[in-house]
Amino acid sequence: AKMAKQTEARIEAAEKQAELEAEADKQLVAELEAKEKQAEKDAALATSKKEKAAKEKEARELLKKEKAALRKERKAERLENVYLAEEETEKKIVQKKEELARAEEEKYEAVEKEYEQVAELAKEDELELSLVKKMLPKKK
Repeated sequence: AKMAKQTEARIEAAEKQAELEAEADKQLVAELEAKEKQAEKDAALATSKKEKAAKEKEARELLKKEKAALRKERKAERLENVYLAEEETEKKIVQKKEELARAEEEKYEAVEKEYEQVAELAKEDELELSLVKKMLPKKK
């Protein structure tokens, strides 16, 4: 049970970290999209070829960063799903172990009860036998 709690705590911490990373990546993507749109606008409004080329290059760089952030976000989401699946698996394992322990305990109690019943019957037989012995006449 202690190991299960430690594993669950580790999974939850990793899951929370993945959620935080995914949220940060979403914000980064939104910021990059806004900057990219602004860079495209600036490129369209640029007057000289050199200025226009610089603005287009900036827009391409922002697009590259945005795609990288999206990949990172998807990776964090996949990791989160892995952690959720791992947590679910761990819960199932713990539940199965608890069920097995309960079944073992019930089996033990049933054997113990049967033993007590057999012991009680043996006691009754012994008592009955001693009564029969007392009733029989003693030979001298």
